[in-house]
Amino acid sequence: MKRSDIARLRLDNQRLSCSSFTNPVEVVRWFGAIQSQDLPGSLYAIGLRMRHATEALVERSLAAGSIVRSWPMRRTIHCMAAEDARWMIRTLAPRGIARMKPYYRQMRITDDDLERTGKVLQSALARTRLTRPELYQRINDAGVSSATPDVPMRGLHLLVHWAQAGLICLAARRDKQPTFALVEEWTPRGRDLSGNDALAELASIYMRAHAPATTKDFAWWTGLTVADAKRALLLIGDILRSVRVDGVEYWLMRDAPAPPSGRLRLLLLPAFDEYTVAYADRSIAVDPSLLSSINNGLAANIIVKGRIAGTWKRKLLSDGTLAVSPSPLRILNRNEQTDLARAAGRYAAFVGAKSAPGKISRARSPRLRKEQ
Repeated sequence: MKRSDIARLRLDNQRLSCSSFTNPVEVVRWFGAIQSQDLPGSLYAIGLRMRHATEALVERSLAAGSIVRSWPMRRTIHCMAAEDARWMIRTLAPRGIARMKPYYRQMRITDDDLERTGKVLQSALARTRLTRPELYQRINDAGVSSATPDVPMRGLHLLVHWAQAGLICLAARRDKQPTFALVEEWTPRGRDLSGNDALAELASIYMRAHAPATTKDFAWWTGLTVADAKRALLLIGDILRSVRVDGVEYWLMRDAPAPPSGRLRLLLLPAFDEYTVAYADRSIAVDPSLLSSINNGLAANIIVKGRIAGTWKRKLLSDGTLAVSPSPLRILNRNEQTDLARAAGRYAAFVGAKSAPGKISRARSPRLRKEQ
């Protein structure tokens, strides 16, 4: 197997080269969790892996509660299928809570602050949903400061703590502002996994959607220790096989087919897409020397044949058209420029706008090079 084969298999397993998914929940269930601190980007990440998706269609699944947003791992917001949210948070979030204790001391967040905040949230959110500013007001009224001159985001840390503790989660938006709800009221109980069963399920989910991947990749994605990640992979060892490429061991499903052939379409990925964020080592997607210029691989990327060929930005113009402005890392050939315009058109259709593709810009690309 070659490095290019790894990229091709990842594109297939991530359902970026083709997909049979017809609704947003199927996509999120396949991945287990999709990073979502940038909500519009995560809506597009889900839509890219569906047939006939629109932004409104994906957001309806969040508004209905069939997809839940919370902080299960890496202290970062993720989308999860409703039936998986509780066990994933219960399995992965405690390590994040423990790691925050020294930071809480620096922010002068005491155990009493946390306890009082929890009681406020339990009472304020009973049978209703509130925005962050509304919750901050109630927290302040209870004598716990949501902001100090030294820690202006203190209130958010309090909310995230209780999301990781499984009390609250993000709910439907109100006037474009996210609201919070009690997990007990917003999220159905779903599957009840714990211990080795939960670890095995995490490993299975990750490998089916992200393989080929390394143990460190899996540990990074989950936030588990490398030791726990190894144990999780051993639990599903009967359905895995490994390959060595350039001296690195990659795991994939035992029944995984050979890397497919055929032309791959150019992709416009949102920032923090699973194609890059799910791996500790992103060298399969881009030369490591270029990572610093594209936010460590986490920018909104242009993907050509599994490799990052540049980044892109969107701008909604006054006449309602949507312009995509690319910043390539190398010179795109004529076919790739045509594919770029088509990809921009697909994105515009997803968000319900008319397409106005931008010209290829070289201003931000001092390392611009010829196609290899």
